[in-house]
Amino acid sequence: MIQITKNKEPKSWCEHRQTPGAKYEPTEDLRKSLLEEQGYICAYCMRRIPTKDSNSNETTRIEHIVPQATGIMDMDYSNMVVCCPGAIDGDFHCDKKKEMQTISFSLFDANFIKTLSYKSGTGEIISTNPLFNQQINEVLNLNHPKLQRNRKEVLQGLISTLGKRSQWRKSEIVKTRDYFATKHNGKFSPYCGIAVWFLNKKLDRLIAN
Repeated sequence: MIQITKNKEPKSWCEHRQTPGAKYEPTEDLRKSLLEEQGYICAYCMRRIPTKDSNSNETTRIEHIVPQATGIMDMDYSNMVVCCPGAIDGDFHCDKKKEMQTISFSLFDANFIKTLSYKSGTGEIISTNPLFNQQINEVLNLNHPKLQRNRKEVLQGLISTLGKRSQWRKSEIVKTRDYFATKHNGKFSPYCGIAVWFLNKKLDRLIAN
């Protein structure tokens, strides 16, 4: 996962939610705005979106972090992110798995992102906070085998590009880290979070030495 920076809500959505008696009905402007601020990757698993899963008719899902069933923030733009269909190989993940469950962490909080790490050999995502880690696995299923495999492939490709450890230079690592942390043509690279984490870890070791 990466930290999400919220933009101003679309004017059309602001007008809709301020209409007396308005109910939650997602508009194209709303979906487009969420996609743009997230760089067209899923808020939870970092897959490229829109995308199509074989057992889903959706290409994206608008997720209410505080579930709609609470009736508290169902029209609040600050409570919304956009996710993938969450239906790889019939095994649900992300918003499709979460449904009306709650999570204790915020995708907008840099301190939460700092709790995350990955296992280089498997692509598994882990949090140092036991509750967050439980929710990553049980509520969001972010260690679905295919998601792990995709993250691992991104990391292996990155290591191959950088070459042998003895050849890694600080300037090259910073440049590559900044590439993955930046949108290009409005889009982040899929699974960019594992690349940013890995490169930051390498930078910390270089600085320490």
